[in-house]
Amino acid sequence: MTKQRVTTLFLVSLAVAALVLCFIIFRPFIGPLLSAAVIAIVFFPVQAKMVKWVHSPSLAALLSTVLVVLLVVVPAVAIGVAITEEVTDLYHELGERSSESGGWSPYISELLRRPTAWISRYVDLSQIDPRAWLLARLQQVGSLLLAELGIVLGNITSFLINSVIALFTLFFLFREGKSLRRRVAAVLPLKSEQVERLFNGISNTIIATVYGGLVVAAVQGTLTGLALAVLGMRSPVLWGVVAAFFSLLPLVGSSVVWVPAALYLFATGHWVMGLLLVGWGAGVVGTIDNVLRPVLMRGRVEMHTLLIFFSVFGGVRAFGFLGLFIGPVILAVTISLLSMLRDEAKSWRSEWREDIAEVGPEQKA
Repeated sequence: MTKQRVTTLFLVSLAVAALVLCFIIFRPFIGPLLSAAVIAIVFFPVQAKMVKWVHSPSLAALLSTVLVVLLVVVPAVAIGVAITEEVTDLYHELGERSSESGGWSPYISELLRRPTAWISRYVDLSQIDPRAWLLARLQQVGSLLLAELGIVLGNITSFLINSVIALFTLFFLFREGKSLRRRVAAVLPLKSEQVERLFNGISNTIIATVYGGLVVAAVQGTLTGLALAVLGMRSPVLWGVVAAFFSLLPLVGSSVVWVPAALYLFATGHWVMGLLLVGWGAGVVGTIDNVLRPVLMRGRVEMHTLLIFFSVFGGVRAFGFLGLFIGPVILAVTISLLSMLRDEAKSWRSEWREDIAEVGPEQKA
């Protein structure tokens, strides 16, 4: 027994050391691997249909991966190019107008003249210097954008490598996803129904987050961008993407974009355009969430808004963009595990009571 315990302890120590080394090896690729896992879960129904059509798991996995590239990567690159062009044009236009006005300070003063006069009718601005405040904010934003641009340009190679790794991993997850799930289930010391409950909780949370989050955000961002484009405002793609990003955040929404735009239109005398934007934003963009989300998340995981709020923000802070998915998944897994523990505790109490009931008559006899 002593030798067996020593052997077991030795194997456990080696396994822990090996897992630590594996974590060190795979740590640089956690982002691409998690991205591939999320996409594989979301597009798994497509892969299942592909297998039925072509009767070859490898060919089906290849076709599904190509479809993901066409549906996700190509639009993302196109939007990125459009945003880059709009930011460049906006920068050059602001530079030209500031040069015509003799610099940034006179240009901003002229730009703020009419809005400030309109706001001062309702708010006392005598103790506030909007021009100085806006100049300071523009300097901060400019410095931040320059820093982020340098980081993005410096990480293009890393981004391309990570994209290739993610797509390569996605292919194998499509092809061997079912067998991988069976192998993981065989290792876990859980009952079959508990394994299914855990896996279903993970997949339902990811799908609900993507469908109920990204799809709704994409629709709201598109509607906001279209409204700005129709009204002739600058950089509609850029602001549409910004609106989509804020739509992902609970309790925030796309109003962060269209409300300031409407106020700007009011301040510059475009009352009809401002009212149209308010009506579109409040009546269409703001309510589309209440229409789409229940349909897209039907039968999926439902969590309290406050829990989603903290899981999303905490996930983004800990894992970056992937935290939008990882945060809710971690929370859903935690809730599932606690629910399993509660069920196990009930089962233990029930068995204990049965044992007590059986022992009681024997002791009386």
